[in-house]
This record gives sequence, C-alpha cells and structure tokens, in this order.
Amino acid sequence: MANSAEQIVARRNHVLRSFVALVANGRTQDPIQILEVGSMIGESAIVWHQGLRDHAAGRGRITCVDPWAAYEGKAGVGQQLDNDQNRHLASGEAFADFQRNITDAGAAASIDIRRGFSDDILPTLPHGGFDIVYIDGDHSYAQVREDLAHAAPLVRDGGLLCGDDLEVLFAECNQALCLKWAELGAEYVRDPATGLGYHPGVTLAVFRHFGDVSRWGLTWAMQRRGDRWVKVTLAA
Repeated sequence: MANSAEQIVARRNHVLRSFVALVANGRTQDPIQILEVGSMIGESAIVWHQGLRDHAAGRGRITCVDPWAAYEGKAGVGQQLDNDQNRHLASGEAFADFQRNITDAGAAASIDIRRGFSDDILPTLPHGGFDIVYIDGDHSYAQVREDLAHAAPLVRDGGLLCGDDLEVLFAECNQALCLKWAELGAEYVRDPATGLGYHPGVTLAVFRHFGDVSRWGLTWAMQRRGDRWVKVTLAA
C-alpha cells in the first residue's frame, strides 16, 4: 500500500494531468504552452509531458524556470533548511539530475530550460503566452507574492494559474499566526493547536491575490475569464 507521501504525489500528478486535459478540451491546432516556476529534478515537468501526450497528442511545450542554485532565503520561525538538498543544488547535481530525468522520460524535446531566478525571467516572457502557469518555487511569502504578480499577466484567456503546497486556506488556519510567520519569512511551520504543518507564505500570498481558490489536496488553481479569475471544476 502506498504511503502518505506517495499518495499525495500521485494525487498531485493526477491533478496536473487533469489541468492539461481541461485546457486541451476543444483545441485542434495551437500547441499548449505550459510554464513551470520551480522544477528541481524534473518530476512535475515529466508529468506535464505525460499530460500533453495523453490529452493533446503531444502538441505543446513546457518552459521550466529554475536557478538550480543553493537556497539562500531567510529561515524564519519553524523553518528547517535541508542541507543535503542545498548541497545537491550547489554542486550542480540537481540540474544534472533534472536533465537526466527528462531525457530518460523522453520529455527533453518538449522542454525549454530557462535557468535563472523567476524575478529575472518571468518579466521577459510574453503576456498571454501560456495556457498553464504553475508556481512551485521559493515558498516564502515575499517570493510567492512576486511570482503570482509576475505570472498572472502571462496566462491567456481560459488558461490556468496554479501551484503546489497549499496545505491550508487562510480561512482554515490561525490567521494571526499565519500573518506573523509569513512576515518573518518562515516557509514551513507547524500550527501548535492543530499540529498541522503548512507553508504560511503560500497560504497568505494566494489568499491576498485571489481570495478563495479551487484546491485538490495541496494543489490549487484559478482560471482566467477575461479580466476575472474564477474557480476551476475538473472532470471526475
């Protein structure tokens, strides 16, 4: 039987493929354009590739934005930086793993690599140029807020702005503590009352940008309809 972490990943991957099916519905010619902010070793990029294969006859491109560099953000209350992961990034092994994994999965030809920080790269990308923009980079409040601000104009009408690691909505948490932790730069904390671990920066930034959002497990999304953002319904 799959453990909890495996179940969470499997559910997320199913949701990502469902996002591709949603934007591919009724499309006959234009290739689907996906932008991923935060790619690490390529797992989600491979899932996007599988979604394009299964739901869009392979017609589409995935742009992966990531510095593949050691994380040097501010460690706030409750934050535990993974030193092994940082060494993996600093040594270049993470980027090498990304390249190897997408090649082994047959996805490399569908992926455009933009190595650098999202603050530098996202403003250079075409407005309205993407059907799906997925935010899964630095989870501190300040950076998620910036990524959402830069990403929103890149989504074309009918497209999705989505992301990962939204364990709790702002309405579901201790809001005073969430605000405190987010302002301190904490990326991951555990609520002392409930024992639930979550990313306060993601919770607060998504709430301030959209209010309520659609959510499946840890994955969230909103759909552009003209100048509005609306909640998303996925097929069963």
